[in-house]
Amino acid sequence: MSLVEKLIPTILLENWKEIKEPSIIHEVDKCILANQAFLSLFGITRHELLSDMFMAQFISPWPSYHLRLGVRQALGRSLDGKEFDIEVICMPLYSSGQGLIYQSIIRDISRLKLWEDKMLQSERLTAMGKLAGEIAHEINNPLGGILLYANLVKEDLTPQDQASVNLEKIIKLATKCRIIAKGLLNFGRSSSRSYAPVDLNHIIRDMFSLIEDHKLFAKVRTKFILEPELPHLMGDRGQLEQVIINLLINAAEAVEGHGKVYVTTQSRDFDSKVELIVEDSGPGISEELQLKIFEPFFTTKQHRGGTGLGLSITHGIVQRHGGKITVERSSLGGACFKICLPLNGA
Repeated sequence: MSLVEKLIPTILLENWKEIKEPSIIHEVDKCILANQAFLSLFGITRHELLSDMFMAQFISPWPSYHLRLGVRQALGRSLDGKEFDIEVICMPLYSSGQGLIYQSIIRDISRLKLWEDKMLQSERLTAMGKLAGEIAHEINNPLGGILLYANLVKEDLTPQDQASVNLEKIIKLATKCRIIAKGLLNFGRSSSRSYAPVDLNHIIRDMFSLIEDHKLFAKVRTKFILEPELPHLMGDRGQLEQVIINLLINAAEAVEGHGKVYVTTQSRDFDSKVELIVEDSGPGISEELQLKIFEPFFTTKQHRGGTGLGLSITHGIVQRHGGKITVERSSLGGACFKICLPLNGA
């Protein structure tokens, strides 16, 4: 007589076989018998392997002594190391001469979790949209004064005066801040999509000219690999300028003013899209943080006054243009942000 036959009555086994969901019979920790759905879910190739396995190998956390009966959520782990969210329903099955036998039914809820995360991010974006209006109005008033007085001072200077050149940069940056404030105002709201043809290479050069004199870029080796005949795309120039500024500043901050920043553009003729790639030689971004960096208010720069808005706004702009932004490990050792934009502006 097998161990299963000794521990579990035949009638219970027959009823258990009718269960279609991933299910396993076990002692407190030691595995006894599992159906094919359970084996497939956790990557077990043969039934006989199960007799030498323990529940803690598949489900974390798993108690060693006292089981928590009922429904709970946990982390599932297949034999190849893949982790996923699961729901565990644990109940007593039968009391044998060797103690209680339990049955656990497992449900893979990783897709549900992903959907919940997307809904949460959507709610955050909505909240950000409401807050953005107040922020934009508060920023616009002092910016108007800066622009007014900068232009008044500039009128008293000759074009050859170095101070006039510096004032022109102040005016451009203040104007850029106004564009950013407008982007905040539109953040999380539907876009009017009043797009026009834009030259992405020209935007990159123009935006870098505004910030290249900043001390953050003083010792950064910036290299531009721009496709000479890059096709123009339909887009909102002001919003795309904001994307470039955010990515360039983030890259420079990642290398802490000492390192490499490469900016690349290239066309994809096979699907009528263009790619913008910004990579740095900084410490990079862990896989765990890669899942969070586009969320509103999430920042790794608390000690430097980070707000957690730059990349979330960038993500929103890219989406409104029908594009996609991803982050991965750079060949330079740091982070590599890739933006893919359709030429027709979605």
